[in-house]
Amino acid sequence: MADSAEHETAWYRSPRGGALCAGVLLLGLSLVLFVNLGAEPVTRLSEKRVMTVVAAMVRSGDWMVPRVQGTPRLQKPPLLYWVGAANAKLLDDPGPLPVRLPSALAALALVGVVLAWGTSLGGIARGLAAAAALAAMYQLIVSGRRGDAEMLLALFCTASLFAFDRLHATRSRALLPVFGLLAGLALLAKTTAVFPVVALPILVYLAVQRELRLLRDPGMLAACALALAIGVAWYVVIALTVEGALATFWDELIHPLSWAFDDSPSIRHARPFWFYLGALPLRAAPASVLLPVVIWRLYTTRVYRDAPRMRFAAICFLATFAAFSLLRQKQVHYVLVMLPSLALLCAESVVALAPRARAWLARLVGAPLALAGLAATALLALYFHWVEARSVSLVAAASLAIGGLFAWALIAALRGRAPWVALAWLPAFLLVLTLHRAVAIVRVELLESGGVGGMTLDERERLYRLAREQPWFIDLFQQARGKGGDG
Repeated sequence: MADSAEHETAWYRSPRGGALCAGVLLLGLSLVLFVNLGAEPVTRLSEKRVMTVVAAMVRSGDWMVPRVQGTPRLQKPPLLYWVGAANAKLLDDPGPLPVRLPSALAALALVGVVLAWGTSLGGIARGLAAAAALAAMYQLIVSGRRGDAEMLLALFCTASLFAFDRLHATRSRALLPVFGLLAGLALLAKTTAVFPVVALPILVYLAVQRELRLLRDPGMLAACALALAIGVAWYVVIALTVEGALATFWDELIHPLSWAFDDSPSIRHARPFWFYLGALPLRAAPASVLLPVVIWRLYTTRVYRDAPRMRFAAICFLATFAAFSLLRQKQVHYVLVMLPSLALLCAESVVALAPRARAWLARLVGAPLALAGLAATALLALYFHWVEARSVSLVAAASLAIGGLFAWALIAALRGRAPWVALAWLPAFLLVLTLHRAVAIVRVELLESGGVGGMTLDERERLYRLAREQPWFIDLFQQARGKGGDG
């Protein structure tokens, strides 16, 4: 049965079928990322700071020195500020949309990079599986709708690692400047994070492969020099022109490495070294259900001892996970940079399973996920009927369409047809996430923050009455949003 199911879905391995699947995936992800992107209230301090800096840049015309209320803010490099300021001028919008657009576009591009990387490792099936796994990781959506530098960092770090992978595999010297440029942009996104995310995996991989001599290659040295020139030039200019800049740069470099407890705001997120053992599965959910398969595959292949390119992908995940675990300063959204390589491992682990094992995985994992999707569809139907006051017929039609996909995924799971589980479940999941994250949560946050402008008095009274009569319902959306967390 599993073999026939694989044959039935062989069309997605063709160029046309693969392009169709990729297009549907990116379209669904675009809905989650862009719907109501500028409407969500600004509640995080980090996003407020970015907006303040961008507004100051646009107002003053000084794009070199980021400022908050006239005071230089040098804790972060300026790439997001520059892109946000350009968007603000182009859109003539002082709100959060200009600083969120770069993150949303970067999230979409990041899935595209993982699609290309996975395809280069094992064909279109693996590429689609890797892209789907990344799209099904909640932190990608959270960071993709947030105006901070984390998503730009993840994009350029992953792209530079992919460039190195291709460079090492093909020995094409034309990729050297590409690698240097991408690594330089990663440095401009968030300088200190690039060393554990990009430099460390490359060094560990070359050491394991006994190829450290490649670092002495003139072309590689030139590429590294290009990256440093792009990433460090701004620091040099600021150090020469802004008083006290060197002290600030030193503090930002040393504080994440320090285990000395003090009251500095830069290290207020001190957590134990095992913190990410819990944070990673939560932030990579629901794709994290595949972690046991990934761990088993890493063990049985001895970390892909006979597959150098997959070994590099594994080291990208393992070395970064270890490095961030050893740092004192930890936040849940730091897992974002680990997710692309984890998605590659998820894809390879599932594709490498024997057909019978994949069929059982579809039953054990796909069936619960499909049932959870049906429950989420029912909850959203209640939301749109109660809160948004949509007509019963409209809500029923939308629920039947989405629920039908989840039901299809459930039937496919019970029959052990893994490809059909993914093809039915993922579009439904993205539609539910769009309605939940981009519509329902935005409305709940607007109500909490007092953003009721544009509503009639009857609408306000109805919603406040609902909050009083059905507090459990509002609490569900607050908890699903992750209220109070730093993710």
